Amino acid sequence: MKKLAMAITTSILLSTQAAAAPQLINTVPNLPGAESIVFDESKGVYFVSLQAGDKPGDGSIVALNTDYQLIATIAKGLENPKGIAIKGEHLFVSDMEYLVDINLASGQVTKYQPKNAEFLNDVAIDGNGDVYVSDMFTSTIYKLTNGQITTWLDTPAIENPNGLQFIDNKLYIAAWGYFNDANPLEAPFGRILKVNPNTKTITAITQKPLGNLDGLQVDKQGNLIVSDWKQGAVYSVTTNGESQQILDVPRGAGDLLYSQKKNTLLIPMALEGEILEYKL
Repeated sequence: MKKLAMAITTSILLSTQAAAAPQLINTVPNLPGAESIVFDESKGVYFVSLQAGDKPGDGSIVALNTDYQLIATIAKGLENPKGIAIKGEHLFVSDMEYLVDINLASGQVTKYQPKNAEFLNDVAIDGNGDVYVSDMFTSTIYKLTNGQITTWLDTPAIENPNGLQFIDNKLYIAAWGYFNDANPLEAPFGRILKVNPNTKTITAITQKPLGNLDGLQVDKQGNLIVSDWKQGAVYSVTTNGESQQILDVPRGAGDLLYSQKKNTLLIPMALEGEILEYKL
């Protein structure tokens, strides 16, 4: 009986520890309109998109060191930069109607304008090096291959995609929720979806709508971490669609970055102008 009681106590203790809430360990201020953050392992540098204010051309991309101190501004004059993805020396950033390619070695900036683009959002890169960018207003995903950008998937079935992430050669989508009236703040909730790039078959990971979803990452257990921009929530979602809210933050939680090495989560807070770092 004593051994049984000890085993039960240990089990309860482990369960409590496993369910412990993430702890805020750092706040990185002075990042106006921070929307997306990525980490370049080869350089030891974080890149952050700053939407700034409402003036034309006040958006930028900045580089931070591993202590989150500003190193440099690598791109200025952007309108409303959001999602970022890295491919070698190229930094791809969505900026309203343009997918922007910033060459980190030369500083050259190349802009691609997809046909009918309105509100480009997140960026993801597949195993072949092709670049995908979501358009939240038109429920479209565009694809850049060999310098040519084309419409890859255009359907209400992807529920106005926001966050994009390739996992095991499948494209996962954090959907905002379908709307067609240019009024995202009144949109219904969206789901987490999965698209087979070969067949373009769409599968719902969360059967029920979850929120007005934005950032999408994968933790070390293989669970999805997704932010809800409008409600200010962060969820952990299993591969079979079971969701659990793990954080309650202010409105504006953007494109997340999860570090498997440190087991931490960085959350850009656009309306607060800062990045929150949590230990998971």
